[in-house]
Amino acid sequence: MSKKYLLFLSGIIAAVTLSGCDQKEQPKEPVSTESSVSGENAATEDMTETPATAEALASITPSDYLVKNSSEYVTLGNLENLEVTQYVFEVTDDMIQERIESDLTEVGEEVEVDRAAAEGDVVYADVTSTVHGEPDTTATESTYITLGYAEYSEDFDKQITGAKANDLLTFTCSFDNDAIMDEWANKAVDFEVKITSVCEMQTPEYNDAYVKEFTDYSTTKEYEEAIRELLTEEYEENGYSDTVEALFQAAIDASTFSGYPDELYDTCKEEVLSLYGGFLGTTDEQEIYEAFDLSPDDVETEVLSMVNRRLIVSSVCADQNLEITQEEYNSFVMENAEAFGYESAVQFEEENTRSSLVWSLYENAVATLLYDSAKITPVPYEEEEIDADETFEDTETETTDNTDEFDAPNAD
Repeated sequence: MSKKYLLFLSGIIAAVTLSGCDQKEQPKEPVSTESSVSGENAATEDMTETPATAEALASITPSDYLVKNSSEYVTLGNLENLEVTQYVFEVTDDMIQERIESDLTEVGEEVEVDRAAAEGDVVYADVTSTVHGEPDTTATESTYITLGYAEYSEDFDKQITGAKANDLLTFTCSFDNDAIMDEWANKAVDFEVKITSVCEMQTPEYNDAYVKEFTDYSTTKEYEEAIRELLTEEYEENGYSDTVEALFQAAIDASTFSGYPDELYDTCKEEVLSLYGGFLGTTDEQEIYEAFDLSPDDVETEVLSMVNRRLIVSSVCADQNLEITQEEYNSFVMENAEAFGYESAVQFEEENTRSSLVWSLYENAVATLLYDSAKITPVPYEEEEIDADETFEDTETETTDNTDEFDAPNAD
């Protein structure tokens, strides 16, 4: 399977962070609703426009989902003053400009042109690939490439730059371990590329008129200030999320485990497989292993990580007398059902499973306790180039250990 697809999958799973009542409102269509900036009176993004009905949720006792007698399976270490680092990010002018260009592209139009392909153009082509010396790997797909994005590789972009519609190109590219396709890693690949069309992305001129038409701001200055504020908030949230992951790992490392209940293991395995299977529309383990290039040992590692995490959460809740009430659970489900445009809280609960939702609440509560007592060292994040559109979603790729899977209220 394509690593590009897996990266996208990881981002989607990480982005299941539901935002409840703290959700940012978004600018008017058609500016990107994923992470664009809003004004105080901005219309909410599409997914929030359908209010969830106040259909009654079944009465539950959230603590019933915690592991009973968890101390039989885990001896907690000293979880106070855990030492971790937290990355802090500086929002630069270049990052703001990247966001602006991304929003301009969202409202732009592709126009087919009769000229040689240049950087920034979208090239539609039939691409036939064969790993050099391995004829049985030949595959053909109709696709498009945005020149300059190096979606296949910089060399691939270079080879088709200057081509026109109906050109037939043959060339070979060498890939390193980060190849877009796993089977291309560290190999040379022969390509035959038939260019079907070259399109130019025509975007509006960036000025006050554009801002007034496509956002809820009046001037470019206001809009750029709002972008800076939103990016700052996004990076802070991601820095916190990464730190929480580090704290849970530190808590696991500081504790001693001596087994687990079979029921907990079975539940965790079911959830791990459902995360993968949900994107494939299957529950067949073998299909999941093949599609994601996983082995049973890979899944076992993820399952045991979830098991240990939930043992930690259960033990901390028992030690601290930490309870999630029915009212807190109902409020959490309703807020997130509304945020994601579900027709009812019951529908949201059914599709996301009650167990997962309860565990999200408890994990967030324990995460708050760990964070508040930790010794956290801020570290400036240094990278030559930070993609403002991704906002480090790539770093939040824990498919089974995401404490912020839903935006739960803190339990005091």
